[in-house]
Amino acid sequence: MLPLFVWSFQGEFTINIPAIRAAVVLSTLPISVLYVLGRRQLVGGLTAGFGK
Repeated sequence: MLPLFVWSFQGEFTINIPAIRAAVVLSTLPISVLYVLGRRQLVGGLTAGFGK
């Protein structure tokens, strides 16, 4: 869905680079926040079954 949204910032003869950058940053922000908040649980879950 993001490529279609970013595609809307392209005109016939111009491309709105600042708007594209802002859209990409805003779309990756929720994923980054979730990773930072759940980093310990993620790593703990991945390493829980590693050894006995």
